[in-house]
Amino acid sequence: MEFIVHRTTFVILILIYQRRVSAPKPPVLSAKEQTLVNELKALVTNRLTVEYMKSDAYLIKWLKAKKFDVNEAKEALDKTLVWRKETGADNLPYEDFSKLDKGYPIDFTVRDTSGRPVILIPFNDWNVRRKALEGKVVSDLGRRMDFIEENAAQLTYNLTGDSTSMLIADLNGFSLTKHSCIGCIPFYLNFVRHHELHYPYSLYKLYGINAPAVVLPIIRLVTPLMTESTRDAFHIFGYDREEFRKNVLETIAPENLPFRYGGTKTAKLGKDKMKLLAVN
Repeated sequence: MEFIVHRTTFVILILIYQRRVSAPKPPVLSAKEQTLVNELKALVTNRLTVEYMKSDAYLIKWLKAKKFDVNEAKEALDKTLVWRKETGADNLPYEDFSKLDKGYPIDFTVRDTSGRPVILIPFNDWNVRRKALEGKVVSDLGRRMDFIEENAAQLTYNLTGDSTSMLIADLNGFSLTKHSCIGCIPFYLNFVRHHELHYPYSLYKLYGINAPAVVLPIIRLVTPLMTESTRDAFHIFGYDREEFRKNVLETIAPENLPFRYGGTKTAKLGKDKMKLLAVN
């Protein structure tokens, strides 16, 4: 993992492995890949309870994660199926998060040029420390992040036939007290752990924008836990608006993206637009 750090008067701009790519479509599998997917599908298909999980686009992710070893892919997926049953992950998109909607908002209303949902998180609004003091940083906010993963996967599959998502977090206002206290750390570790264990190869891009220098210790903490595919999708930018705009707008029309995230859309989202969109 290589960090390129640019020092300016007020901020440190952190750039993580930038690369220009076009928006992906559901993968076209080679004959060998299709054979391996069919083998894995035969072993697990009767236990796959959500439609997107039955797709080749989903199953190939597990094979990639385990270097195309069918038995290892099955073992990893089996563990996730147990986790999904124990936690009710299938129904996360329909779970009542109304108590968290105001203080920990998420926006699923934006689409990129391929029609895929783009998840927007105004992270300054998320008071991670408050949940840490309540002893609910994992039970509430961890569950919130699991919702993002599952809702994105189901919604993206319904719209595009794939389950690979894009996320933009506005980190302006990220602070030591509010976001990176000692009690806050399990939130970040839990998110990365669950992502790698239960949603491998599910990120197309994860952008953090307007990032102050104080976010760097958290990034250094979690990146060693990420697989190569997650690190390749992970890009953090400082306050140089033009720098992050030219990356973020590669696959999003500026008029569809709110101004704070690099677009030109200035109208505020109404309360109905900030509601979490279920996949039905």
